[in-house]
Amino acid sequence: MSEYVTVEARPTNDPDILEIVTNQTLTGEVEEIYHNIDEGDEGSPIAQMLFSGVEGILALTITPNSLIIQRDSDVPWEALVDEVRDALRDFFL
Repeated sequence: MSEYVTVEARPTNDPDILEIVTNQTLTGEVEEIYHNIDEGDEGSPIAQMLFSGVEGILALTITPNSLIIQRDSDVPWEALVDEVRDALRDFFL
């Protein structure tokens, strides 16, 4: 595990979907897909942590090194990305 957590936000064609790439391994080879908060509450520890700790996530896909997040359009990306970064740091460090 790295001594630090990096995140890089990458926009997509949808203004309410963003990819966050990190230097941490988030899951195994199979991506995890959570269509809503209820599925996330039953999901992996990372999914549970993100859905419960970061306001504004509507759906989430976890790949080995990235998160694809669909947000509530009322939540600004800047705040959401900051919260995701902090949550990942707490989780991994």
